[in-house]
Amino acid sequence: MRMLLIAVLMLSVLSACMPGPTDAPASLSTDKPIPFTATPEFPSTTAPLHEQLRDIQYSSVAEALADLKTRDDVSIGVLQGWIIVREADGLTNWSFPPADHPAYPAVAKRILYRDQEGWHLKMDVLCEAEPVACDEFVRYFEAINAPMYQYIELHQ
Repeated sequence: MRMLLIAVLMLSVLSACMPGPTDAPASLSTDKPIPFTATPEFPSTTAPLHEQLRDIQYSSVAEALADLKTRDDVSIGVLQGWIIVREADGLTNWSFPPADHPAYPAVAKRILYRDQEGWHLKMDVLCEAEPVACDEFVRYFEAINAPMYQYIELHQ
């Protein structure tokens, strides 16, 4: 099961690098872990999406990437200009868009984990671009996260 989940997560990471529509519908805030079986709830706050998801321990995107590059417990690859960093657990992925992306500089960190309630996905975003581009970046990742939720619901 773990290998299957890793495969699903990796497919979603790869799909983040593929060209696609940028007008994906807003989904839900993932500023806290969300069970795969949960019904989406829209945030009660009016803060921009990227502000709601800012829970990355670095003060800048450049600092995050620089630190990740020094770690021995990560693998780093480039796919269609995106820098993809996978932590050794295989369940934590960082996605940095290329310099020509509207949300650059930005990073989306997604963690797939399991607890007594089941599988969850936590996503955090750090985006230093214009607010509209940052919110679109969040919406895009929420849209590519959706198949993961659906897959787990069917197989859990």
